[in-house]
Amino acid sequence: MEPKDREPHADGRKKMRYGELPLEAKCTRCKGTATIRMPSHHANFCPPCFLRYFQTAVQRAMKTLGIQEPGPLMVAVSGGKDSLALWAILNELGYETRGLHLNLGIDGFSHSSEEAVRAFARERQLPLSIHSLKETFGYTLPEIKGRTRRKICGVCGFLKRQFMNRLTVREGFRYLALGHNLDDEAGRLLGNIVRHRTQYFAKQYPLLPSRHEKVPTRLKPLYRLEAHEIVTFCRLASIKPCEDPCPLSGGATSHVFKEALDFLEAKMPGTKRDFLFSYVDRRPPPPAHPDFGTCRRCGEAAYETICSVCSLLERLEKSKKNSQES
Repeated sequence: MEPKDREPHADGRKKMRYGELPLEAKCTRCKGTATIRMPSHHANFCPPCFLRYFQTAVQRAMKTLGIQEPGPLMVAVSGGKDSLALWAILNELGYETRGLHLNLGIDGFSHSSEEAVRAFARERQLPLSIHSLKETFGYTLPEIKGRTRRKICGVCGFLKRQFMNRLTVREGFRYLALGHNLDDEAGRLLGNIVRHRTQYFAKQYPLLPSRHEKVPTRLKPLYRLEAHEIVTFCRLASIKPCEDPCPLSGGATSHVFKEALDFLEAKMPGTKRDFLFSYVDRRPPPPAHPDFGTCRRCGEAAYETICSVCSLLERLEKSKKNSQES
């Protein structure tokens, strides 16, 4: 969120707008002509130096997470800018990767997302696994929305998380890389603090060790990079993500917290980074000790005797049966 206008300096000079570059700006790194302004870093970059910065940020994140030389990485790819940028940069850095896409069955949107993922993998000759929620779970997301009173964004999030975990392990991978960026993580942290959701604080760290044989270690290599930086990377790397908005995401409250942070960032560049890193850098990674049991129905990881996926499936089947009988 940007302020509509800026007051001039006391000497009459006009203040810079957020993201705007002064004429003949120099690259902070090589002193060549800069075309990319980085307000939160108080720096300007030319395209080659920006790409170097982007690589370094991901390398630093992987080192911080202790994942410098892991086994092969499964990369969750939705078709959006973040996941495709993540897959591209990990491949550039030499990691062995495989993309994993879950088609949610949303008319138009899911087709466009899958096509963006297929095109990206084809252009770069990268291995890709595609699954559908309908085949994996028995229902598309719109079908679930029609049979539950729960907020569909929350249902979508937990189903994607569960099935990405399960499919990663089934395909023989122990690491799952996710495209969550700095804006996502800072917005999530703000939401948890405002609502005092202390039970989620331990999971705020950008690496979650495996706590069950059927749950992979989850990592977020883009947590040091802002959304606008990822947009710039995609442009420079000729990445073409799906830009269609999800038609079911209208009620997502996460957008509100990110907009609040965007407002603060425009007033005080670096706020988002300071807010997130002051929390993450002072906390150790979550413990790797098991805290899951095993679902008696499907054999997957579960907090209770029945996992959340099977519990939802039971409710959907009951709703379907009731509607058929009425």
